[in-house]
Amino acid sequence: MKDNNKKHWLDNAENVNKIVYLLYIVCAALLVTEFFYHRHGYFDFENWFGFYAWFGFLAYISIVMSAKFLRRFIKRKEDYYD
Repeated sequence: MKDNNKKHWLDNAENVNKIVYLLYIVCAALLVTEFFYHRHGYFDFENWFGFYAWFGFLAYISIVMSAKFLRRFIKRKEDYYD
């Protein structure tokens, strides 16, 4: 039998905060590397500072917003399978 009362390491809020802060540090470090790395973009706007960071963020936001919009048409009632 499994022990359902066992706490896992992600149940602790401090550990989750550490992961989030680590993600912030990695994102900031990748942004700083743009000072030292010369890209050869096909279009001029690809050479803007932080272009891919902003592009990825906007793509993420558009996916989330389109999913919220599509949910209105796709969702089922709570007792659909009953």
